[in-house]
Amino acid sequence: MSDPMFDFVSFARRVPERRDRLSPAQIEQIARTARRAPEAVVKVLPKGATDTKTVRAHLDYIGRHGELELETDDGSRLQGDDIGIRLTEDWDLDIEEERRQSDLSASRGRAPASLVHKLMFSMPPGTSPSGVLAAVRNFTRNEFALKHRYAFVLHTDEPHPHVHVVVKAMGEHGQRLNIRKVTLRDWRSEFARHLRDQGIEAN
Repeated sequence: MSDPMFDFVSFARRVPERRDRLSPAQIEQIARTARRAPEAVVKVLPKGATDTKTVRAHLDYIGRHGELELETDDGSRLQGDDIGIRLTEDWDLDIEEERRQSDLSASRGRAPASLVHKLMFSMPPGTSPSGVLAAVRNFTRNEFALKHRYAFVLHTDEPHPHVHVVVKAMGEHGQRLNIRKVTLRDWRSEFARHLRDQGIEAN
């Protein structure tokens, strides 16, 4: 009679997976870290715009008051000192603001929700500005197209190329965009992937 202690028959039970094995993606990330690949950065700028006046001011600012061209979710390219007014009207932010004011009056004490989210995607000095812009263009298309209105513009007036993105918080199907820590982590990973698709080393 065999000793039960040494009965190794599994009876088709699954053997627990080894936790010390890394996925190919994890191995690639470790290799990029070892090579000191540049870090992709995604930030949510503080003080999200809670009224149309602030949204217009921010859109005018990132467009450098008519000097730079903004791209939008529908492929339009806008330039001029009235970009803020044109986009806030096109995105119906005045209607959103009125609706939110009525909601706030019904529930006093609650902080007003942002009409838009202000994002910034950046890479270290020396990175191809056109590559960063192309990566952000592909990222926003994959992440927000047909769901949230957005506009973006490349800035090269500082050593590190960066792209400002403004995303309408309320989606086209009535779902609000909520940004959490895990959201930013996923966005950063996706931004880095799009940069690598452009031939830019990024982690």
